[in-house]
Amino acid sequence: MGLTEWVLVAVAVLAVVLVVLWRQAVRVDRLHRTVLRSRATLEAQLARRAAAAIELAASGALDPAEAMIVSDVALRASDAAPVDLVPDGLAGSPETGPLAGVDDSPGAGTNRGLLESELSRTLRAVLGPRSERDELAADPRAAGVMTQLHQSWYRLQLARRFHNSHVEQVRRLRADAVVRVFHLAGRAPLPEPFDMDDELPGD
Repeated sequence: MGLTEWVLVAVAVLAVVLVVLWRQAVRVDRLHRTVLRSRATLEAQLARRAAAAIELAASGALDPAEAMIVSDVALRASDAAPVDLVPDGLAGSPETGPLAGVDDSPGAGTNRGLLESELSRTLRAVLGPRSERDELAADPRAAGVMTQLHQSWYRLQLARRFHNSHVEQVRRLRADAVVRVFHLAGRAPLPEPFDMDDELPGD
């Protein structure tokens, strides 16, 4: 082959490489955006569960001491919601909307996970076994809020699983040699899963 043919081959190979890299970069970006959306969904479910717990504590159906404990833990979780969005390590979150004000300080995710786990354990202890929960649900003062609490708690479990699954996809993709060598993830830090005790009350 002559020089012209070799140049054409080189250009074709370069074009293929660039297309492959571009498609991989788009995939990385799309997964990062998916993590951001799932993070917002998770945060919304955390806030809904805390709100339901606060409403239950204020319903008058609980023992006063138990109501005070639930209210204290739930209020701390609720107060954390607007500023301590579940950190996934992603930089450049939107300046407005549900993702505004992300706290990326060291330990923020761990502290939030501990707080939400404390709320889970407190609620399980207060609600007790199924027989006691059924009795509480039969109380007109707590019937509606018990349903809200169960639904928000269950949706929280699903939201956390989806979020962590998306984070795992990003981490697996970013471990790819091509993504690492060509820095296709840009300067975005590696996202982290959100760990907490979200087990629902048992029988």
